Amino acid sequence: MFWSFPAESAGITKLLHLGYMGLHHTPVFLLKICSVSYRNRLSMQIYGHTKLDTLSQQRSRIYRISTLGAGIFVHLMVCWSVLSIGYMDIQPIQFVGICALAAAGFAIFWLAILLEWNLGLQDPDMNLAQMIWAVSVVIMTSYFVSELKPVVVLSGLAMIVMCANRLSRKELVFFAIYSIATYFFAATYSTQIDSLDFISELVILVAFGLVLVFGPMLYRLEMGLIEGLLLDKNAELSAALNQIRELVITDELTGAFNRRHLLDTLTQQKAMADRNPDYHFTVCYVDLDFFKRVNDKFGHSTGDQVLKGFSDISKSVLREVDCISRIGGEEFVLFLGGTTQRDALVASQRICAKLLDMQVSSIEPHFRITASMGITEYRRSEEVAQTMDRADKALYDAKRTGRNKVVVADSGRSLIVNAG
Repeated sequence: MFWSFPAESAGITKLLHLGYMGLHHTPVFLLKICSVSYRNRLSMQIYGHTKLDTLSQQRSRIYRISTLGAGIFVHLMVCWSVLSIGYMDIQPIQFVGICALAAAGFAIFWLAILLEWNLGLQDPDMNLAQMIWAVSVVIMTSYFVSELKPVVVLSGLAMIVMCANRLSRKELVFFAIYSIATYFFAATYSTQIDSLDFISELVILVAFGLVLVFGPMLYRLEMGLIEGLLLDKNAELSAALNQIRELVITDELTGAFNRRHLLDTLTQQKAMADRNPDYHFTVCYVDLDFFKRVNDKFGHSTGDQVLKGFSDISKSVLREVDCISRIGGEEFVLFLGGTTQRDALVASQRICAKLLDMQVSSIEPHFRITASMGITEYRRSEEVAQTMDRADKALYDAKRTGRNKVVVADSGRSLIVNAG
């Protein structure tokens, strides 16, 4: 270091450092203490208008004033360093007074947020008032600096510019005019005007104004670019998550849903049907007849075409509220929401009729694909597994009685209907 601090200066500098650390961490600690009572008073009536504020918003405001206060403390530490090497024309008691005024301003803002007084203001964030307080402290300290004034001024402006990006355009213009006018008044009042001092102060004043006006704008521009990049990345991530979600619940070959999605859907529909006596849904078990012969005679690639063809036919008949799920091999389950057994039977017969007309290029024209189906309607308060078992037994009856049939399980008896 090219200068040395007196012992008392080092002690005060250490004290200021401790004050900075306390300023930065104490609000968070006290906010946690008061958070329980704050949660119970989120909604309040102020001047006839109901304002709802969240704990996270108040916590963000505490962090912002703490950050600004920390920046002011850093600025005051810089000023103390300048004072200790003799480049600041101020008595220690005067400097302590400025520090006290800065601390008082911080305490007012901090308590206003902590005690929720700010919620009654038009601007609960108090952005403009905080900026005016901060720049006033910077200007008061620069008033007494004889040398190194740019260092003192810029040390305070750096943090102010970062915080001023939250000001609206009108507030930013007012803040810039106030800051420049106040600095000009302080500079002309404190300086014996000669040509060198005037030019020096003019340069600082112009730089002061440029930083105040364009600093927040550039900061906002940079934050806007970063926000745009983050939004693009979030969109890409959301698309990737949606794709993963589709892969998790979808059968890759046929595009139908899988067993996991089917069970989730049936569980949700059961809850709905148990709450609403007028709501019905049906389950239809499907098995493609003699599908092993298709694989053995025409190959597995042709079998895959048949599976996908059946899935596409079912989707063309079913509604958007319905779904088809492949639960293994050539077995499918159709879910029909808000549907009785009678309506499900009609839909199943339409699917079987279209399946008979399905053409696969590698299959001989006279070779027809058929399906056996078992239908049941959910019975209130039973388990989903019971509904599935009943539909499975109805499917077994359809296969046992000759296949290419639709069997409806109804109160212990089965209604057998030819599918084709």
